[in-house]
Amino acid sequence: MFALIMGHRRGISKALEELGVPFGIWNSKSLVNNPKTDFVVIGDFETSKEPALAKIKDFPKITHIIAGSEEAVVPASQLRIWTGAQRNPHSTIIRCSDKLKMKQYLSEKNIPMTDYLDSKTNLSPEAIFQKIGTPIIAKKRFSSGGRMMERVKDQAHLTKILKNGYILEKAIKGTEGSVESFVQDGEILFENITRYVEVGSINLVPCDYESRIQEEIRSLNRKVIEALKIKWGMTHLEFYITEEGVLFGEVAIRPPGGYIMNDLALAYGIDSWKCFVEVELGMRPKIVKQDGSFSASIVIPKKKGVVKSINGVTEIKALSSLKKLKLKVDVGDEVAERLGVGDEMGYALFQSQDQVLLLRDIASFGENLNICVE
Repeated sequence: MFALIMGHRRGISKALEELGVPFGIWNSKSLVNNPKTDFVVIGDFETSKEPALAKIKDFPKITHIIAGSEEAVVPASQLRIWTGAQRNPHSTIIRCSDKLKMKQYLSEKNIPMTDYLDSKTNLSPEAIFQKIGTPIIAKKRFSSGGRMMERVKDQAHLTKILKNGYILEKAIKGTEGSVESFVQDGEILFENITRYVEVGSINLVPCDYESRIQEEIRSLNRKVIEALKIKWGMTHLEFYITEEGVLFGEVAIRPPGGYIMNDLALAYGIDSWKCFVEVELGMRPKIVKQDGSFSASIVIPKKKGVVKSINGVTEIKALSSLKKLKLKVDVGDEVAERLGVGDEMGYALFQSQDQVLLLRDIASFGENLNICVE
């Protein structure tokens, strides 16, 4: 057995090391740490057969390919075909990566979702607004983490993005969350519902929705996995809770971004990365969930400018449910503009048996931390 990680995430290589499985890495950027492997390729992911195989010609025979990042999902699926590695149907991978094809396919399966249009429509901007409403949420078909998303309120703006590979969606009034699942042989082995306390910043695991809403969310998740014929892997489905019910947002076959994997480990007492890798390798993970614990993660969004001061750290470190605080900036640092959820100035992880205490500490974090950027 030899695994190839495409789109390195430290949790994946660490799990492979612990399992004693040899592996190589193909990453688009230089590695920030040193996993225990002699097989590393740094460069863009190839989508043509010969250039892709040339990149890994010095690797041992690859039996499994694990995609850790969004940009690696489709190239990894293609490489699985060319190397004979274990794979889901490539059509399934495309439908879970291309937002338009995803929604076209699932709408035919009667999955509830907001109204949408392909930006390459023959309708005029005026007709599009009449059909979908204002504002329109425009998303790049291949994107994640809130990148390449725009709120369109006027015809001039809409005209600029038409014919450019966007999906146009009706704006949704409601709250958001996600479902994380481990799937093997078409069976859901583990299922968690995450509430986005603050979209793009604060996650709560497991959610605190009423039981009726939770069952509706789980039903949606299972219908989507079945409709897409997902046989194995980890899925990350995003949903909206609206007055009309629970609506499908999108789904990916890969680990979630942010720190949801850390949240799963803290809340359920599982090694979430090891479970993911075992599923990818065709092993059946032994998932024994602990009950009664809650976790949360806070991402500190980037603010463009120069860091002038950082206050409140002492007070935050005194919070009883805080498990980890990591600041990635210091006074004097220049911070770039935030383009997606992954662009951060730091993060914090929390865990408690007392959900009320946990939510109170989250609120205290926001009240105390002050990173002044000018």
